[in-house]
Amino acid sequence: MMALRRVVQLCDGLDAVSDALMVSTDRLERMLSGEDEIPQKVFTQIVGLLLEATSTRSPKRSTPDSNESGRKGPRH
Repeated sequence: MMALRRVVQLCDGLDAVSDALMVSTDRLERMLSGEDEIPQKVFTQIVGLLLEATSTRSPKRSTPDSNESGRKGPRH
């Protein structure tokens, strides 16, 4: 349920998530309240939406140049 709550927050609401998952808003509300279980297929889609939403929001980290090797001074 926590993943579903988070994806609703990140994806601008229940209606947007309902459209993305092709699940009715009523059913999603029941899943959020714990009345209905979240099917494995829907959970997998929720995780995909979370990954997509968080990868576009966080900046990519650059990797250090392999030639620098962390040294600041001259090599001897």
